[in-house]
Amino acid sequence: MFDVGLMRVQDKANIIPAIDEIALARESEALEKETTDQLAIVTVPTLNGEKINDYSLALARSLRLGRADKDNGVMILVAPNDHAVRIEVGYGLENLLRDEVAGKIIRDMVPLFRANQPAQAIALGEKEIIGVLNSDKRRPQYFKKAA
Repeated sequence: MFDVGLMRVQDKANIIPAIDEIALARESEALEKETTDQLAIVTVPTLNGEKINDYSLALARSLRLGRADKDNGVMILVAPNDHAVRIEVGYGLENLLRDEVAGKIIRDMVPLFRANQPAQAIALGEKEIIGVLNSDKRRPQYFKKAA
């Protein structure tokens, strides 16, 4: 696990090279500095028979992603042995990072997973999530910077 501030990249499945793990964590840190949104990337070898929805929600809650007053956390969960990926989104970001948007991001990642390029798939997912989160300049954090 590589910690940068409150952001975490937990690679328990050992599918992300250390140099990529550091780059992913730095991108997450930059996102938080820019928007206050928190993004975590977690890999686990397997879900041990649990449904990914239940597993990811419990994990996101245990990590306490997002600021309490904004619930603005996002987590990418990858379980390679189960061929499972999920993007868990805090309530404060659901209007921006809707289910269909998260689904499209996952569909964009799948070809890289199939090509045995998990680190690249995760980096693409992170990049697309950050792009979506940075796309709405009407959010309060942008107004504070302009003042």
